[in-house]
Amino acid sequence: MAVPIILSRLNKLLLPLAGCLLLGGALYLEGSAYQATGAEALESGWRVLGYALSVGLILSLGVLLQRVVQYVLLDGLVAAALGAPVPRLLSQISGLLIFLLAFGAIAGFVFKQDLTVLWAASGVAGVVLGMALRELLLDIFTGLALNLDRPVKIGDHVVLHKAGDSVLEGRIAEISWRSTRLLDDAGNLVIVPNSRIAGSTITNHSQPNPWFETLVTVTLDASVPTDRALRILEAAAIEAILPYSVPGVSPPYSRVRAITGQGVEYAVFFSPPLERRYRVRSLMLEHILRHLDRAGLRPAWPKAEQAAGDPAAPTGRAMDADGLARLLATTAPTDALNDADRRVLAQTIRRRRLPAGLTLTQAGETATAFYLVIEGLMTAEAPRGRATQPPPEPLGPGRLIGLDALLLGTTYGETVRCRTEVLVGEITLDTLATLLAHNPGAADALTAAAATLLAQANPGDARSSFAGEADLAAEMRATLRRSAGGLRPLAAD
Repeated sequence: MAVPIILSRLNKLLLPLAGCLLLGGALYLEGSAYQATGAEALESGWRVLGYALSVGLILSLGVLLQRVVQYVLLDGLVAAALGAPVPRLLSQISGLLIFLLAFGAIAGFVFKQDLTVLWAASGVAGVVLGMALRELLLDIFTGLALNLDRPVKIGDHVVLHKAGDSVLEGRIAEISWRSTRLLDDAGNLVIVPNSRIAGSTITNHSQPNPWFETLVTVTLDASVPTDRALRILEAAAIEAILPYSVPGVSPPYSRVRAITGQGVEYAVFFSPPLERRYRVRSLMLEHILRHLDRAGLRPAWPKAEQAAGDPAAPTGRAMDADGLARLLATTAPTDALNDADRRVLAQTIRRRRLPAGLTLTQAGETATAFYLVIEGLMTAEAPRGRATQPPPEPLGPGRLIGLDALLLGTTYGETVRCRTEVLVGEITLDTLATLLAHNPGAADALTAAAATLLAQANPGDARSSFAGEADLAAEMRATLRRSAGGLRPLAAD
């Protein structure tokens, strides 16, 4: 061992060693006087030691009892019975009561004080403090009542209503001695005195279910059939809420709500996550407007007014050929056709109304037609067997199903099902043959646009190159040539 370390440790022993030598020498030299003084000091020391041990024992029992109440009773049995963590306020009050009893035991049993006088004095002090701190005590006992009655709990989303006062809304973050802390929808921390909560009407959006149902309304002209309106609105609502759907919650639905001077008022009911309800409401309205526009409809307007472009008479009984031609003009690749070709195609498309839940195409089946979603909502599921199965893709109005499979003479690549009642347009090779009989040059525009669309949808495919697109278009034109049969030759490849 190094010499400096030895010297350092010896220096630490010098002070206690010097004290022992000094006290021992004093006792040896002075004899009985110091012995008498030492006996009295020893007796006093034993008495102080007894007090210290008694106080320590009672405090240790208090700590033990507080730990048993906290971890065994509250965090164990009570939390298991409630199905949620015990609020901090109950733990704090239980600890306070236990240590008040412990200090009372110390005063009565250790120091032999009369507890009657102590409790009487504390009672008088309690009356004075109660009058001075009435609001504070009201908040404390209200907080205790909130924890015992549990009309709300931490994590609940609540709205506080009180006559003559502003409405408070938010999620409960904490219930303390005096106040309850809310996080509002803007992320601000709102501190509410517990007494105000006791005097307010509470709407708890988190109970009995952790979601709540809300609605948006839209008024359509009375000439629109109710079954058509309900189908369009329900499809728009389901598509809008898909990214924010809550497991176990019923899908959105629509109902007739009222008949007004402007038309029929419809209500769309949906159950969004509480934190996203404003975002979902905005998406709901956006999708409703888009689905109505694709169907050639729009919300009703006052009948005494007429804006430029308004029809002379209300329309909307069904999707007519002109409306279908307008839908084809907004859909790739049929938007590459000219107006006359789209009108011919719209007049020859076979319209089919399909019930919800029906499977329209099955992955692996030979394609016999492709379909245009006119109204309603469908979902496309990728073939099974992949390592990661993507969620179903929603297909709303204006989406084409199976176009590449029909033009290439292959099988459907996805399984497509009706999520709601759906109105589709069925387009077969015979339908396209009628179009080509009207204008053989339409094949060039249609196949070129379809090849470009397919290449964009599969950017990693070798067919995404310019030469690959040309080969795809040529293969599609060959399929159309075979379907055209005796028609005059199509444009050269």
